Amino acid sequence: MRLIKLLSVKLNVSALVVLLCGTMQAQQIDTLKDLPNLLLPRFTTGIIKLKSGVVNKGIMNYDMVGQQMVFLQRKQTLVLREPQLVDTIFLANRIFVPFEKGFYEVLSTEGNSALFRQHRAYYEIPGAQIGYGLTSKTATPKYYQQVYGPTGAIDLNVPEGYKVIDDSQYWVRVNGEMYNFRNKRQFLKIFPGKQKELNNFIDLNNIDLARMEDAKKLFLYALSLK
Repeated sequence: MRLIKLLSVKLNVSALVVLLCGTMQAQQIDTLKDLPNLLLPRFTTGIIKLKSGVVNKGIMNYDMVGQQMVFLQRKQTLVLREPQLVDTIFLANRIFVPFEKGFYEVLSTEGNSALFRQHRAYYEIPGAQIGYGLTSKTATPKYYQQVYGPTGAIDLNVPEGYKVIDDSQYWVRVNGEMYNFRNKRQFLKIFPGKQKELNNFIDLNNIDLARMEDAKKLFLYALSLK
């Protein structure tokens, strides 16, 4: 996907609202700070470039549970309805591009290869009471769908007692193919024949894939190997 450097452009917020956003819900901005289901600690002004070439500006954040961009305008929450129309979103000095499921953050590009972070999460349902003051949780996490009002507007507040569980993963595009990984073992499978060099690099540099900067370093080193 081609990324461009934005030059001086005329920004049109109203066009963004008409073209991209669905129904809305009144919601105080102060209640949307530091929510664990949102990627950024607060809504931030970002720039959206459409595939048509139109560029717009909006106050945005990324909902990791719904894997969707959400906007604020006049204290109202707006949900991005047609992400397939978007080419690139520039938000908080970060770059996001649309995929089949949500927006992926672009961590690095090198020629035709790229590294992405798919930010996603789910709500863990509280354990049910089974007697004697004990609670029970199922072996696999249950997913809580965000509550929608009668008009279809999304509620971004985390339900009381629910826990947000991070479920993010990385994606790499190599030779036109997409591969996902979460750990070292999965990453090494993407680059067969290079495991020894990659293992040495990981050990010498204390690479921790929980850190996006470390994942970027490992990705670029893997591409440098012949």
